[in-house]
Amino acid sequence: MNLVEIGFTGKPHGLKGELKLRILEFYEEDLLKAQSMLIGDPAVPYFAEYLRGGGALIGKLEGLDSREAVQPLSNKPVWLLESQVTEIAGDAEATPWDPFIGWTIEAASYPVLGPITGIMDMPEHYLAELQHEGKSVLIPLHEELVVAVKEHDQVLEMDLPEGLLDLG
Repeated sequence: MNLVEIGFTGKPHGLKGELKLRILEFYEEDLLKAQSMLIGDPAVPYFAEYLRGGGALIGKLEGLDSREAVQPLSNKPVWLLESQVTEIAGDAEATPWDPFIGWTIEAASYPVLGPITGIMDMPEHYLAELQHEGKSVLIPLHEELVVAVKEHDQVLEMDLPEGLLDLG
């Protein structure tokens, strides 16, 4: 079973079990046609009662009818089966931050973060994907936040705002 990562889940939306979905624009149509997705790592299948757009994509998953029921799915990767995807984003979709995959991040008042497992291309910025204490963490990537690049140690030294690890 080959999976294609298409984005990640956001926070619960409203009180009736809706969930924000941050899906790469390249895959939005595929998700809308599929009406099912896999969430998390390891990936667990879910069927969508409905998906609606208008800014962020909002989804309601079958059998999850409250904010509390979808809360554990926050900030998890979203996958489709390769057979559900019309085309896989190729190297042309590479980001300028891709060379930093595998590097760690050091920032004042934070533990060492990383390694970076992926780069998410959002409409206005890039996010570094990594695991910290067993949960997925997204760190904003912007040239103004990078203090130093330590190539020999494969470390990005960054000036990050407080509280990033508390989000989600």
